[in-house]
Amino acid sequence: MQVNQQEVAALAQAEATPRVDMYAFIHKALRAYMSDTLVGLGRVDTQDDLELAQACARVQQLLEFCRSHLRHENDVVHPALEAARAGSAARIAAEHLHHEESIADLRDLASLVAHSECAARPAALHRLYHALALFVADNLQHMQVEETAHNALLWQAYGDAELQALEQQIIESIPPEEMMASLHWFIPALNAPERAGMLGGMRQGLPAEAFAGVLGIAESTLAAADFARLQHDLL
Repeated sequence: MQVNQQEVAALAQAEATPRVDMYAFIHKALRAYMSDTLVGLGRVDTQDDLELAQACARVQQLLEFCRSHLRHENDVVHPALEAARAGSAARIAAEHLHHEESIADLRDLASLVAHSECAARPAALHRLYHALALFVADNLQHMQVEETAHNALLWQAYGDAELQALEQQIIESIPPEEMMASLHWFIPALNAPERAGMLGGMRQGLPAEAFAGVLGIAESTLAAADFARLQHDLL
């Protein structure tokens, strides 16, 4: 997708006056989740049955998270891009199809590792590790295109209120249990002001009991100093 002069101007303007960025937080969470899962997979002791099983389960959970994210962008963001300019989502939509295929292959590999005989585990795990590394690398480049070319068009074509409405559409489509699980990656991936802003908004829209659960996730995923800063910022 090429960026025209109007979109270059939109990107420059967004640097001076920040705009609503639907990609920012979810992509921070994805980068953290992918990187942590990949590094953890590289540390697995194939002689430890529990450690191996947990690592494979975590890969499966990551892949489901990625698959859900693809659906949200396909269903909400891509139609907005196509409405702004026909064909503008074509490249990324094609990459999403490739990612779906990669996710299916990685699922099969993770299942193979989990059920391998002890002697076959090192080779199977090595294959999964390298396949996941390529998937992560591909996604890092993919997200960069979305955050630049796609955002440029979105900012040129839509106001912040319209972008917030699209983002809210995505949020409302996520089941509560999936949302709570995703917070384990969102909360620690954000910087302190972003974290406080997100949780401040959630506090306004959630019952007290549900928000207490969110704070519990924050406490369990943040360093003590970061959680103390969050509590202070939420006062």
